[in-house]
Amino acid sequence: MKRRILFLLALVAMTGLAKDVVVERPAFRSLMKNFYYKADIWPVKVELTKHATVVHFHVACAARSGWSTDGGWLEVDGRQFAYQKGRILMHDGSKVLADDDLELGKDYERNAQRDSLILYFEPLPKGTKMFDYIGGNDPGSWTIYGIRLDKKLYPERLPAYQEREDDGKPLEPLALTHGEASVSVTAYGDSICQLGWFEGPCCDPITGFYRAKDRKEGSSKHFSNPVYTATFPVFTFYKIEKNTPNRQFPLLLIPGETLTLDADPDACEAWLQDFAAGKPKHKGYRFGGSTADLNEVLLENLNIYYPGMAPLPSHEDVKDFPEWRNKLWQNLDTLKQGVLKRRNYTRRQRDFLTLLTDRLYVRYCVGGADMLAFQKRIANPDSTLAHLTSTFTLTDPHARELQFFRDGRTFWLPLMTELLPYFEANDMTETEPYKMTKAMAEAKKMHDIIEQGKVMPEDSIKKIHPHFQGIVREFNDTTRAQLERLQREAKERMMPTPEVPGDKLLEAILKEHPGKVVFFDLWATWCGPCRQGIKAMEPLKEELQGKDVVFVYLTDESSSLNEWRECVIKTPGLHYRLPSSKWKQMSISGGIPQYYLFDRQGHKIWEQTGFGDAVLDDIEKQLYKALEQ
Repeated sequence: MKRRILFLLALVAMTGLAKDVVVERPAFRSLMKNFYYKADIWPVKVELTKHATVVHFHVACAARSGWSTDGGWLEVDGRQFAYQKGRILMHDGSKVLADDDLELGKDYERNAQRDSLILYFEPLPKGTKMFDYIGGNDPGSWTIYGIRLDKKLYPERLPAYQEREDDGKPLEPLALTHGEASVSVTAYGDSICQLGWFEGPCCDPITGFYRAKDRKEGSSKHFSNPVYTATFPVFTFYKIEKNTPNRQFPLLLIPGETLTLDADPDACEAWLQDFAAGKPKHKGYRFGGSTADLNEVLLENLNIYYPGMAPLPSHEDVKDFPEWRNKLWQNLDTLKQGVLKRRNYTRRQRDFLTLLTDRLYVRYCVGGADMLAFQKRIANPDSTLAHLTSTFTLTDPHARELQFFRDGRTFWLPLMTELLPYFEANDMTETEPYKMTKAMAEAKKMHDIIEQGKVMPEDSIKKIHPHFQGIVREFNDTTRAQLERLQREAKERMMPTPEVPGDKLLEAILKEHPGKVVFFDLWATWCGPCRQGIKAMEPLKEELQGKDVVFVYLTDESSSLNEWRECVIKTPGLHYRLPSSKWKQMSISGGIPQYYLFDRQGHKIWEQTGFGDAVLDDIEKQLYKALEQ
């Protein structure tokens, strides 16, 4: 009987202990709010007890910024479990320096050692497999979804994939063609992760126009751009490759081809995090299409693509620039060989990796002066780079060793006119890459002439390379039509710049409108809020037609001339495109759009920086008030 009682007591004790569950480094999903996912905090341990659910967080942002929290709550199937209390810890390695009560809403200053939170919530229901942490009602509050308690990873959702085999074929030359370069990105699974977005460099290399288009369709994002060379749009997706600059990475696109990128956000998260359940079988993304294998090399070796990530030799350990350049060559070759040893790349991928390395090397050879000037700014103030800058030269004994700057394989990468001096200094002007790059530079030069309002005859356009005639001819025709329309509809709106210093410019314009209320709008074609403000004010300007008010629009040469002319046509008022030197003399503070309002006596009575709905209401109020005086 006694043994039976002891057994029952032991069983009860064991049952009580079994209720306390500890889950180390659980898998979780993270929310990308407005596309800006930042790993500010993440759960490192969860304790389930009879009286509370205890969540241990690492506060990653403590080292770089201040923070505060309202505690928040946990959610399971729509049910909320309230916050009870919290602690904040400071560490020096594994040693705990401080363990204090958390004060909700307190602004904790930046402190790399205040790196841990322990939050207590109401106990979760028995059998809970997953829960969410909601940091508060503020849209910027910390939020973590899908914290798992079953010590497993999320199931992989990508389609079946067959590993690529090396057929031994080299990277073949690429023929330059015209076409739509496109990419489709698809997110798989039920993760709440939002798709990223595309951005520059997507501008046309000759006209500078942004002609790319992107759209969202369900769980996919599509991007396309009409091009005549390879292009590298940048895609931002914060769950791929932790070591990418700001989680932004280039995608290699070529004319007439579509790249696909399938991503499983949960698998990407698991690859980047240190979950106790381990790593998934793959990184969570797959490329598809004719350039899939090349994009894999690109994404895995961004330190060979981005100049700022390259291993530069120290300027202090060399006697002159040729020695510095030789060490750079050795550093890049060592880097490349190390990558090839780690990865089982195909012959084609190895060739592309060499092409990327060659390109990076030449970019440093050409931009060496600027690079050295930058290095001088960050170097020890007592050091000097004179021994390098005085010996800078483009003549390079390694030029003949470059493998892919001699044939069409170069065209797998965008043409770069800034490389022309390197070709010329090293007697490489008979190569196809040089001829096509030179042809693009000549087409760009003709575009610049057209942009200044000079329509070119067809005979001149036919003198540039046929590959670039189409885009120049299209721009020429657009400019001709625009100028003709400007002459018909809005010639009187374009005003000559007064011959006065920039700081006297507003005063000179005011003198031309005595007795009038004058509203100045300082803007630029590339400024989104500026253009928004101009458009939003048109109904108000219609109301004020016939009143003693003059609307004056000022911009500088940073605004595209053709885009500025188009705005002149569409926007009633007086338009000035100032030389940038005069614009700088105006000493504009606070950025643009910048608004000034002058009364009938020429006195400034109101000014504003920036645009919004409240600003529009204020502009209307101030204008009517000035007109009544």
